[in-house]
Amino acid sequence: MRTRRCPLWVPRLASLLAVLMAAPGALAAERPSLVNTRIGTPFGANGHSSTIDGRVFVGNIREDHATTTTTWLARVFRPEAVTYDAQGKPGFSTAFSPGLSTQVRNGENALAFCFTNPAQPYVLSGGLAVYQPFLFDSQMFNGPNRFRRRPVDLRVSQPFTPQADISSFTTGNLDYLTTVTGASIRGIEPTMTSDGRLLIYQGGPANDGGIDHLMYAYNPTPCAATGWSNPRPLSMMYSDPTAGVKRYPLAWQKLKASTGELFGETTSGPLIRAAYAWVDHEGRNVTYTGVVYTDGARREAVSLIGADTGWTAYHIDGAINTDRSDIAHLFYSGPMWNLEQERAPEQNFPPGSSNESHYLPVTKTHDVLALFGSNTADYNEVDIGELVDPFHVLYLPMNELVTRAGAYDLTRTPDLSGRFFTGTLVGTASISAGNAVTQPTSGSLWEPHGKGKALVVPGGGALTMNLTDATSTVPGVGGFVRGFTVQLAVRPDANIHQGCTTGNPYRYLFQKGGALDLIYESDNTVQMSFVINGARVRLGRSPALPVGAWTHLAYTWDGVTGAFGEYLNGVPTGRSLPVATGTFRLGTGALSIGAGNTLDTQTCPANGEGSFRGAIDEVRFFTHARSARSICMTSYGANCRDEAIQETPTAGQFGMSQQQPACNSYAALGTLACASSMHRVCAQRGAHDALATSTNVLETIQQLIGNRPPISLLGALAGATTTDVTVACAPIQHESLGVTFEELARKHAGCVDERVAQSFDCSAAVHRWCNSLGWSTGQIFEMTSRPWVGCFNAGLIQDVAKDQLGPASNAGSFSSTDSKLEVSRWCQTKGYGAGVVQELGAGLYANVHCFQPAMTVPWKLNP
Repeated sequence: MRTRRCPLWVPRLASLLAVLMAAPGALAAERPSLVNTRIGTPFGANGHSSTIDGRVFVGNIREDHATTTTTWLARVFRPEAVTYDAQGKPGFSTAFSPGLSTQVRNGENALAFCFTNPAQPYVLSGGLAVYQPFLFDSQMFNGPNRFRRRPVDLRVSQPFTPQADISSFTTGNLDYLTTVTGASIRGIEPTMTSDGRLLIYQGGPANDGGIDHLMYAYNPTPCAATGWSNPRPLSMMYSDPTAGVKRYPLAWQKLKASTGELFGETTSGPLIRAAYAWVDHEGRNVTYTGVVYTDGARREAVSLIGADTGWTAYHIDGAINTDRSDIAHLFYSGPMWNLEQERAPEQNFPPGSSNESHYLPVTKTHDVLALFGSNTADYNEVDIGELVDPFHVLYLPMNELVTRAGAYDLTRTPDLSGRFFTGTLVGTASISAGNAVTQPTSGSLWEPHGKGKALVVPGGGALTMNLTDATSTVPGVGGFVRGFTVQLAVRPDANIHQGCTTGNPYRYLFQKGGALDLIYESDNTVQMSFVINGARVRLGRSPALPVGAWTHLAYTWDGVTGAFGEYLNGVPTGRSLPVATGTFRLGTGALSIGAGNTLDTQTCPANGEGSFRGAIDEVRFFTHARSARSICMTSYGANCRDEAIQETPTAGQFGMSQQQPACNSYAALGTLACASSMHRVCAQRGAHDALATSTNVLETIQQLIGNRPPISLLGALAGATTTDVTVACAPIQHESLGVTFEELARKHAGCVDERVAQSFDCSAAVHRWCNSLGWSTGQIFEMTSRPWVGCFNAGLIQDVAKDQLGPASNAGSFSSTDSKLEVSRWCQTKGYGAGVVQELGAGLYANVHCFQPAMTVPWKLNP
């Protein structure tokens, strides 16, 4: 029988859950993961584009080559008409209106909306929502491909209802796009950022009508016909000196292939070969197809590259690439965060509306792209929040690799950790041709399953890689760490032990000599071992795993306390495990997955140490002990949320550097990395202390178990030394929401991206944004693919002369550790626990907000 630790507040949680469930509508339905589930829609077209608010789609539905006439169909996407089945899966049968068409001449099959005022994509007039953007496309008939624009007028009747539809659709006169030198821009398939200044398309470096490469042009004037920069390959954005181009995160680092090879930085280099691009609203990432389909066109391997992939090409592993060459994938676009359930009503279109009952995406993690395909008539969700983790040392998605030249390599799988420990198949191992192998056996979204493709090992095969670290400083490889986590999904063959009647035919799931191994035992249990301080520590046999079905496995080790954790399908097994304090590292050399480092091809390994038979997916190594919630969120199909929030983290997890590795010094305490670390210790500790101190039980429990994020308390500095930090966690009564820098910049122009997230520009922007939601105070507490803001009410708000706060504040260094501590010390003299500065007044005063924390607790910087 499974047992586990039971924190003191768990009995209270159980009794309060009963009260909560009795409240009508209080407990939200579960939300499944859809990252491995492609869903059909009635929306079909050739090329398409959607408006900034995600409400209007225009697609090319017909081309008459004899008359050079193209028919564009405009349809309303109606989230109010999205339905959800008993498992939480969305249905779109009536979500797209019948629509209205218009005809244009010489039109290409792709188009892009451009709004000169993205903050107001429509106006309401006479009961209609009136959209008046430009549509950009490329001339397809009667001459070379040249980009052009035309104004359009789209009017929506009964807007924002399940009956919304297009009442009129008209277009205006054409203008051809020209560069600063007067040249036309030659290419096809345009896509644009929401600010109307960055154009990305398929073209060629010579701008002569050639295609098969991702290109861009920039214009400081939104949606203009003239004044575009001379076209350049997308991989040259990094070297573009234009200040406007440098604002887009796509330009912040050099772009790389999945193996770490750089894409070309000159027009003759190895450029990104791609088609059918879609750039997200803020220019962070580009989605494209990267491999040639069976028809000879580049219509396979939907991929992503940009800031949220570590500027590395990511061939998406999941629903959108269901089978290797099942269908030509052409055009995808998404509404970004506009239809998200957690979005504040004040952020919505129309303002004040709620997405509570009808929402996309469904998958509940920090950042999931909701992507609609037109040629494929489908809907897919892509989780980008899991791609960049500062503790990753290895992340093998187990799908096929796409080379820098734009071709499948079926002998390798990429490493998404940014370390580029590319895996190579040996023996009989293969990457599955499709996603069927990772689907749950019952078809249920609530049965554990894998994601996308998987490593298939029928015995006698493995995936191998050589871990390298020339400097012996890579955490977890050559550098020692004081925490580690192993996660993977496994599906043993139903006949894995067939005929094995003698001996001990155990098998390796993976092995790294001198570091760790995971053994699949002959009784269908598994046994994890770590080499801690040079000695092998075996954790003993797990509960038995089902054969022929998927199980998510995770093992954590906290080197500070020595505690190990074992999780099956996101839930701790509660077994009594050894204790071993100290340090750990993988070391360099061979790591083998699916077999030991010595490949054994026996069907029944007589002396053990054999090869696994089955499928393995999503192998991830982290250089810290992950929280139960993080493990649960990446255990696809597992219903583990209630268990996860009841699991008490180990003491080592509360070190600042164990929550964000860059938060490792006194000087770093004023950085975004430490804001993130303080949030994470408060968020995890918040569940415990919220129930102990809450005066609003219903609201607290809803935050803990509802569809909105669990307790997401931001943290502020209350005190610090060179070794210890005292964190003041924000009041329980708060609101934590994702926002975009585009939204924040409308409140204060200087808050443009995460590089200035801790600046006064962003403090002022967040303050004003939280004020618009009815709160007095706000702080950016986390950065994923967008900033996350915590809003709360301060107990004392006062303009204080800077010289009264202290020397650092008087010098204007409000983002420094010293200034943040000065502000909190001033608030403590007024009887409060901590404080933050929001704005400057008349240059001499700081607008100080003091508050009483939900809890104030000390943590080590580096435990």
